[in-house]
Amino acid sequence: MILETMPALSALTVDQKLRLVSELWQDVSRDSEITAETAALLDERMQEYEANPAAVRSTEQVAAGIQELKKRIAASRA
Repeated sequence: MILETMPALSALTVDQKLRLVSELWQDVSRDSEITAETAALLDERMQEYEANPAAVRSTEQVAAGIQELKKRIAASRA
């Protein structure tokens, strides 16, 4: 993980981290091009979402599910 290899990042304030994320995103987006295939896939997924917005899970729900899965895996190894 990047935080393990760059511990100084952990010392940043929340504001500094958000600014860093913004700068990194701008840098990545400047160097990246979306292919026609990727754009079509994004359009398809957006249409699916708009047709049934209740079928999606929030970031928090996905993260909670991952944490629960990790706990079950750890418990099964114990």
